[in-house]
Amino acid sequence: NNNNNNNRRKTVLMTGMSVLLSSFAGRTTNSQAAELKGQVKDCENCSNSNTSLREGDKEFLTTNSGLRYIDLREGDLAKVPKKGDVVVVDWVGYTAGYQAKKIESTRETDAPFTFRVGSGEAIPAFDEAVLNMGKGGIKRIEIAGELEEKLGYSRNPGERYNGVGPKPTTFGGLRALDFVLDNKTLKDFNRTLLFDVKLVAIRSST
Repeated sequence: NNNNNNNRRKTVLMTGMSVLLSSFAGRTTNSQAAELKGQVKDCENCSNSNTSLREGDKEFLTTNSGLRYIDLREGDLAKVPKKGDVVVVDWVGYTAGYQAKKIESTRETDAPFTFRVGSGEAIPAFDEAVLNMGKGGIKRIEIAGELEEKLGYSRNPGERYNGVGPKPTTFGGLRALDFVLDNKTLKDFNRTLLFDVKLVAIRSST
């Protein structure tokens, strides 16, 4: 039931930057992977992890688009991408609104995501996230289920990965993501996604 789902997901919310940093360093243990799973407390029309924070946890901030984010590491603010630049990011994704399943980690697949900012090659949430990140920075972003079409992936399977990423490279990752987007029995808050994004490199357009 919803209460059990909420309680289970509460145990894996916002466990701290040290766990995230160790995962990007390639030292993720099974227990750390479980802790990294984001959680979202159900509400009538949306999801909001700020309702489930524990003492000492950072709060999500919300941009004008509705994207929620936490800066876990600031990075080098002298090196910030702009529209038209090509960026390379590592990411870890979770189906935060439904069983908090890990979608994929590029540190495990050794397949970082490369895209040109503002070109439509990335889902809007990734475009927005990197535009104010410094090189080496890490940002946690949360895409509320009711904003999935606006900030995340298309609900149309035929258009979902049509030149737009990040696309999971493993069968398990695709299945986990597609399930929450395609299952008609789920409510919008069940489609909430959470990503930890690290800005690895910037290739200037000039």
